[in-house]
Amino acid sequence: MALTRDELLVILIEECGEVIQAATKCLRFGYNRDQPDYGINHEVLAHEIGDLLGISDALPLNRERIECSRQQKLAKLQLALRGLPNKPKS
Repeated sequence: MALTRDELLVILIEECGEVIQAATKCLRFGYNRDQPDYGINHEVLAHEIGDLLGISDALPLNRERIECSRQQKLAKLQLALRGLPNKPKS
């Protein structure tokens, strides 16, 4: 039995929350920290992003629109990085 669109959206929302939690742990406890019964923070984040991408693939969405938005975001990030002042070396 296939999941309904609404059920897929609920799962998408849950996965977004798990990505938020994993990203927060990276900031709060350290990107490379290995936490007992959790794992290495950045590896957990990668796993959660994979789950998010998997559920987004299951939704009936315009793939061209997704890829276009992805590329636009990457371009904006590159522009923002160019505008950042160089950090002094410690």
